[in-house]
Amino acid sequence: MLFTLAGCTSNYKYKIGVSQCVGGPWREKANNEMLSAQHLYDNDVKVIIRNADNSNERQCQQIDSLVDEGVDLLIVSPNDYNVLNKSLQRACDKNIPIVFFDRTTALKHYAAYIGGDNVEAGRSMAEYAVSLCRDSVRVNGRNPVVLEITGPLELTPDIDRYNGFSNYISRHSDIDYKHCTSKWTYDDTRQIMTRWLKAGNTADVVFCHSDIAALAAYDAAKSMGKQKDMYFLGVDALPGKGEGIEAVQQHRLTASYIYPTHGEEVIALALRILEGKPFQRVNNMKSFVVTPQNVVDVSLSSNALMRQNQYLATIQSKLEAYLGLYHTQRTLLIVSLLVILFLIVAVFATWRAVRATRRANRRMRELNNEQTRFFTNASHQLRTPLTLIAGPVSQLAEGKGDSKQLIDIVRRNVEQLQRLVGDVLLFRRENSATIDDASVITNEQLSASLKSVQDSRHSIMINDNTDELATVLIVDDNADMRAYLRTLLLDRYYVIEAADGQSGLKLAVESVPDIVVSDVMMPVMDGLTFCTRLKQHEATSHIPVLMLTARSSEQQHIEGLQTGADAYMTKPFSADLLLANIASLLNNRQALRRAFAAKVAEEDTVVSADGPSTPDSFFLNRFMKAMDKNLSNTKLKIDDLGDELGLSRVQLYRKVKALTGKTPVEILRETRLKRAMQLLKTTDKTVAEIAYEVGFATPGYFSSCFKKQFDKYPTDIRGDQP
Repeated sequence: MLFTLAGCTSNYKYKIGVSQCVGGPWREKANNEMLSAQHLYDNDVKVIIRNADNSNERQCQQIDSLVDEGVDLLIVSPNDYNVLNKSLQRACDKNIPIVFFDRTTALKHYAAYIGGDNVEAGRSMAEYAVSLCRDSVRVNGRNPVVLEITGPLELTPDIDRYNGFSNYISRHSDIDYKHCTSKWTYDDTRQIMTRWLKAGNTADVVFCHSDIAALAAYDAAKSMGKQKDMYFLGVDALPGKGEGIEAVQQHRLTASYIYPTHGEEVIALALRILEGKPFQRVNNMKSFVVTPQNVVDVSLSSNALMRQNQYLATIQSKLEAYLGLYHTQRTLLIVSLLVILFLIVAVFATWRAVRATRRANRRMRELNNEQTRFFTNASHQLRTPLTLIAGPVSQLAEGKGDSKQLIDIVRRNVEQLQRLVGDVLLFRRENSATIDDASVITNEQLSASLKSVQDSRHSIMINDNTDELATVLIVDDNADMRAYLRTLLLDRYYVIEAADGQSGLKLAVESVPDIVVSDVMMPVMDGLTFCTRLKQHEATSHIPVLMLTARSSEQQHIEGLQTGADAYMTKPFSADLLLANIASLLNNRQALRRAFAAKVAEEDTVVSADGPSTPDSFFLNRFMKAMDKNLSNTKLKIDDLGDELGLSRVQLYRKVKALTGKTPVEILRETRLKRAMQLLKTTDKTVAEIAYEVGFATPGYFSSCFKKQFDKYPTDIRGDQP
C-alpha cells in the first residue's frame, strides 16, 4: 500500500497512448517526432507508443491495454476500417478522446483527424503524370498509357489517393488510364508489374501509392530492360539511404510526393484537446512533389531535419533519465515519511496492546485453576464414551456381536459425547464473556492490533525480498480455501490471489508468478480453460500449474493433464503433500533453468535446428535472435526487445529470469562480451571498433566490463595471440 501511494505522486499530468498499425521508416520518423515533442510544452506529458505490426488482433489488444493503463487520450492509426471499433468504443465509453492519425475507421464519435491530404496527394501526382505525358513521353501513333497500382482500396489512404488520381487523370481523354490493385508490398507489386509487361502491355507512366511499391515496379521493368522507356512515381519521399528522395536523385524514381509525418503537430493537437482549447476536427497537412528539379534542395533540407531529430532524440533520452531520477527520489522521500508515520502508529498500537494483554493476563490467572480442574475432569469423562464408540464400531466392521445391542451402545455414548462437548463450549463462552467484561480493550481489538504489526513486518519483508521468494498465484473461488492455502504457503512463498480463472489469467500475465495453484470448478472461467490459456500465452507458457479438484475419476485427471497442468491433486488433500508437490515443481523448474542457462552461455541458440523444441526453448531462441539482430545498437533498451517479442518490460524480465536465472540485461552484456572475444581472436579490428560493433557506447566502459567478465583486458587477449 505504501508503494502504491508513493507511485501516485510520480504520475504524469497527461498520458497519451499511440497505437500504430504497422512499423516502417515513415512511421518510425513520426514516432521519433512525437517522442521528441512530448517535452517541448509546459506539461508533464508521457507518450506511450505501441506497434501492431499489421495485426488487427494485436492492435485491439494494445488499444485495450492503453485504456486499462489509464491514458488520457488515444492517437490511433488503424490497421482496419471496422475491426477496431469495439475497442475504440470502449475508450469512448471511458471518455477518452480519440485522434485518428493518417487513417480513420467507421467510428464516428472521434475527437479529431490529423494527417496528410491523400486526395491532394493523388491529384498532385496525377497532374505531374499529365505533364510527363505531354512533355516527356514519346509515343508513335497511340495515346500515352498511365498505370496506377494501388493498395487493396480498403483503407482511407488507398481510397483517397485513388480518387484524387483517377478523377484528375480521367479528365484527359488523350491519355489511356489503367488501374490495378496490389497488397501494397514490394514483392506483390513487382509480380504484378512483371505480369503486366509479360502480357504485352505497355505503360509510359507508373504511379504507385508508396515509394517501396514504385521501386518494386521499377525493378520489375529493369529486369526486362524496359525501365528507360517508363517513368515511375511514388509517395512518401523519405530521406535516408534507399528511401524515396535518394531514389529520385538516382533516377530510379521520376518523382515522389512528400507525405508529411509532423509528429510534433500531432502532439500539439492532442494537448489542445486535453486542455480544452479550440481545435479543428479535420487537420489535413499539405505537402508537395519532389522532382529532379528540386530534389537537391529537398535532400539538403530533409537531411538537416533528420540530424535535428536525432539531436532531439538524444536530448529526450537524457531528459527521461533525469525525470526518472527525480521521480525516484521524490517517491523514496514520500515512502520514507509514510513508513515513519506507520511505525509511530504501530508503536502506539503495540503499547496499547501490551497494556490490554497485561490486564487480560491478570484475569486469566484467576481463572486458570478453575479451567485446569474442569478440563482434567472433562478429559477423563471423554475417554469413556470414545472407548465405547470405537470398540463397538470395530466389532460391527468385523461382523461380530449383536448388531442391535452394539448400535444402541454407540448411540447412547454419542449422545453423552455431544453433551460433554456442549458443556465444554458453554464453559468457553462463559469464560470469554467474563474476560470481555473485565477488559478495557477486547480480544478482537488486541488481535487486530497485533495483526497490524505483523502485517507491517510481513509487508516490509516482502518488499525487501520479493526477488528471493518464489511467487505463488492461488486461483480459487472459495474464500476460505484461498485463506487456508495462503496460511500454508505464506511462510515459504510470496502469495497472490484471484477469485476466478479470468482474473487469475490477467494477474498471471501482469505479474508472471513462479507457480500457479488453481481450482478446477470456478465461475467466469473454469480451471481447465484457465490452464489452457495460461500455457498458450507467450508471457506465461513456462509457469508450472498445480490443479486442485474434488473430481477424482481417472478420465477427469487425464483431461486436466491434457490442458498442460503439471500436477493434479484431489480434495481433500494432505498439506504436507501439497507443499512437497509445489517444492518439487519449483525444483524441476530450477533444474530446467540451469540447463537453459548453460546452453545460453555456450551457444547463441538454446536448441539446434534438428533438436527437440519446447515453447520455452522456442521463446529463448527468439529472444537470442532479437538480441543478436540489435547487438550493435548502443541505444538498445530492454523495452525495444520486449516490443519485438510482444511482451512488456516486466513480462520479459520475469520470463527470461524464470527460464535462465539471469536478467535480460545480464544476458545481453554477456553475449556482447562473448562476441567481442570472438572478434578479438579472429579479426584485426581495433578495440574501439570492436566495442562499437558489439554495442558499447564507449571503449573505456567496454574494457571495464570485459575485464570483469574474463579477468583480462581486451589488449591482453591481443597480446596472448601468436
